[in-house]
Amino acid sequence: MGAGFLIVGLGELLWDLLPEGKKLGGAPANFAYHARALGDDGLPVSRVGADPLGGEIQARLAELGLPGEHVQVDPLRPTGTVHVALDPRGLPTYTITPEVAWDYLSWDEALAALAAKADAVCYGSLAQRGPTSRATIRAFLARTRPGA
Repeated sequence: MGAGFLIVGLGELLWDLLPEGKKLGGAPANFAYHARALGDDGLPVSRVGADPLGGEIQARLAELGLPGEHVQVDPLRPTGTVHVALDPRGLPTYTITPEVAWDYLSWDEALAALAAKADAVCYGSLAQRGPTSRATIRAFLARTRPGA
């Protein structure tokens, strides 16, 4: 990590399946990427499947210079996807796949240690749709330093 602020993007990390192709997505991960691009220590925290899409996400994070040590791998659930369709006027419709890896982001001691060091946290509302990730996000926020 560099000398900047430690900014955590906590929550959904997924593939947006657009008509023109697959794009890395998830607002918290995008936030971490932009924080890093601006000189801070942006760090994504999420969960992907132990599947080809999850492997592609991990490879893409490395290409982008984003650390992946806090991206958990779920052996049972698939990597998250959002299917985007455009109507004849070009307006999008989103189908967010349920029961995916980031719905099961698990609390652990590594996340507790990271929360204690974080200067700022951007967390996803979408990742709070399920009880496991919602509880993990709340536990993370509860363990940040005062003033974070």
